[in-house]
Amino acid sequence: MQKNRLYSLLAVLLVAALFLGACPAPAPAAPAEGQAAAPAPAADLIPITYSYGLGSGVPTDLQMVQDAINVILNAKIGVNLTLEPTEFAAYNDKMQLRLAAGEECDIIFTAPWINSYANNVANGVLLPLDDLLIEHAPGLWASMPPTTWEAARVNGKIYGVINQQIFPKPWGVNVRKDLLDKYNFSLDNVKRYEDMEPFMQALVEDGEITPIYVNANGSPSTWRSQYWGYDGLDDGIGFIGVKANDESMTVVNLLDTVEFEESARLTQKWYEAGYYPKELPDVAEGDAAMRAGKYAMINHVEKPGNDVENQAKFGWEFVSKNLTDPLILDTSGATATLNGICKTSKNPEKAMEVLEEFNTNVEVYNLLAHGIQGVHWVWADEGNKVIKFPDGIDGSTSTYNPNADWEFGNQFNGYYRDAKQVGAWEKTKVMNDTAFPSVALGFVVDRTPIQTEIAQTTAVLKELVDPIARGWVSWDDAAADAKDKLNAAGAQVIIDEVQRQLNDWAAVNKKK
Repeated sequence: MQKNRLYSLLAVLLVAALFLGACPAPAPAAPAEGQAAAPAPAADLIPITYSYGLGSGVPTDLQMVQDAINVILNAKIGVNLTLEPTEFAAYNDKMQLRLAAGEECDIIFTAPWINSYANNVANGVLLPLDDLLIEHAPGLWASMPPTTWEAARVNGKIYGVINQQIFPKPWGVNVRKDLLDKYNFSLDNVKRYEDMEPFMQALVEDGEITPIYVNANGSPSTWRSQYWGYDGLDDGIGFIGVKANDESMTVVNLLDTVEFEESARLTQKWYEAGYYPKELPDVAEGDAAMRAGKYAMINHVEKPGNDVENQAKFGWEFVSKNLTDPLILDTSGATATLNGICKTSKNPEKAMEVLEEFNTNVEVYNLLAHGIQGVHWVWADEGNKVIKFPDGIDGSTSTYNPNADWEFGNQFNGYYRDAKQVGAWEKTKVMNDTAFPSVALGFVVDRTPIQTEIAQTTAVLKELVDPIARGWVSWDDAAADAKDKLNAAGAQVIIDEVQRQLNDWAAVNKKK
């Protein structure tokens, strides 16, 4: 009971402080010291809902955080926000049912992988946002270059606000520093994956450590489309792509490219040399082995600050390097997470003003992402915007820890969780803004005409192509048969249809 009373008192004090620090126009009278800020009259506030998914359920202190956010939004834009989180396991079905039924809603989280952005646009349940962005969210609109906004366009219109985080895929290496020091190996001259072979061979010869950590949820393969210069167009199809700099926009079967063959041969070489685990552990077992020092490195997306995140997870100090040159900005990367406005919204202008606050107001964003200062977090280093949990609290016991910064808005406005991450947001934004835009940036495949062929080719990919890509069978022995069976399953039908769609899209968007 004492703890609850303390939280309530802190919340009251913070609400008052937030109100005093806001710049309302017009502003209610300032509250007396120690009293909660008086909300605007309910009749004067416009209700706006925000529906989104969470991995760990509804936070205990959701209402407390919502109230603190609304002190700012009430005063600044005359809005009363209702947060509607749903566990990710149920989010997709819940939202699709709501949207299909035409229920009223305002802001919703949408993505290629859940509550499908492409399907929502095709079904006409999202509003086009071009004019709303310019008129009601100028700061948000100006925060990203036009090339990035192109990724969210469908048939020339923007239907989703892109949440700023890492957009391109800097595939590279993340290596334990103690082992780099032990073997006197530097990443300074490493430009491609092959340059890591002397280090990995030394590890294998000593016989105690497997070079590359990968678990059953990952892929022991050197094939990453962006690393090899391709835009994969649709990750759910898996074998198609265009060269990111190919102005002819020719859709190809990736198995027919020299790059895929080179990757398959390299991966087989590494598998036979013992650089990958012979049997992939499950996630828990693999993570435990990494913490115990059984692996040396991870080959994944090496975003700024990733070394710090892995140190927190595994306990070792890491050194990271991006090996993808140039970095490629493609549609799937830039639109990995978005927030849209429902066509049924009665107040789309105000919904967009809320998104402006999510993306440009540091205080609002961090309330949503991290909760209330003094209750859910405290400063570790205020000058560098580094926070930590209060004493006696961690991520598992916090009453507000959604751990979904990437979902809410501009992550570059977020506070850091570790001092070693300081500067990572600025470096990541440079990556986003300078990445090479794919010729197909903004194109989204309509799978409807080729659903049967996608199902058939997916089965072949799993049975015959994946073992080649993972190095488990040789290219020379298996590639010809895999290509034949992929074609028999409808690969060319898919390629022809995607090429037609891409040509039509290019004609509309003047990308030739």
